[in-house]
Amino acid sequence: MSFLSSVGSLFGWFPGHSQPSGDFTPSYNDVCQARAILKTLDLPTELVLQILDHSEYWPQHIFVTSPDQPTVAQAAGFQSSEACLCLDAGIFNNPAVDPIRKGGEIPKIHSIEFEVVSKDQGWTSENTHNTYSTSSWLETSIMRTDNPDNMRLPSPSTHLFGQSSAVQTFEDPSDFHSWVADRGWYLVKRPESAEQGPQGGEGDFAWYLQGNRVAAGRDGYKVVWARDGVEGNEGAGTGKGFLEELKEGDRLLVWARAKWTGWRCVVESVKVTVRYGF
Repeated sequence: MSFLSSVGSLFGWFPGHSQPSGDFTPSYNDVCQARAILKTLDLPTELVLQILDHSEYWPQHIFVTSPDQPTVAQAAGFQSSEACLCLDAGIFNNPAVDPIRKGGEIPKIHSIEFEVVSKDQGWTSENTHNTYSTSSWLETSIMRTDNPDNMRLPSPSTHLFGQSSAVQTFEDPSDFHSWVADRGWYLVKRPESAEQGPQGGEGDFAWYLQGNRVAAGRDGYKVVWARDGVEGNEGAGTGKGFLEELKEGDRLLVWARAKWTGWRCVVESVKVTVRYGF
């Protein structure tokens, strides 16, 4: 069997081979079998890994917010900004990474894809209509503990001011950082150079993810942060240093953000697809 036909039979690239119905997501075992097949061709390990990477033949896990439960952040009254937690994702604690560890390998994140449906308050008094010059946005944080046995996660029913709430609400991520410190967790600081939009003066505890187009209504956004580049529109964050910072045990948080009186961020849904290597 030739090199091309071997690879073709593995990935279904050539006519005459059955194609999987729908999207196919390989498991850790699938990737191991693919590596073994490619190695029978006497290829260097580095080339084998490059082929798999080029094919995006990676295990993945998807995190989604609860349907029909929008998250709303609104700057009002005495509070000039608000951060509402949309999603808390155990990116190193899920069925995609467990087999990798059992196989004696260390899971690494190749890319993170964010798909968001959101909007702002729907009006503006400034000449910024339909632009990304906004104070309504989403951002993401890395939550970490230095104690690998710490399983005491912050309760999602605890409100900043002590009231019962279905959504964790804070003034900004630095406020949350102070709150979780008593529970053995903390937020990782981003590089100062990664600051975007209205994030200034908030302690560098979150990466800018996506701004809402001003007064443009409900819209869908897609942002991809990968080892080999980023994907998104002009209102998307670059994710500078985010993937490089991640390590075992980290959790990924997604925030709805609004800053300055009158601004709102309404997040209808968040879908996060994490793709793994090892």
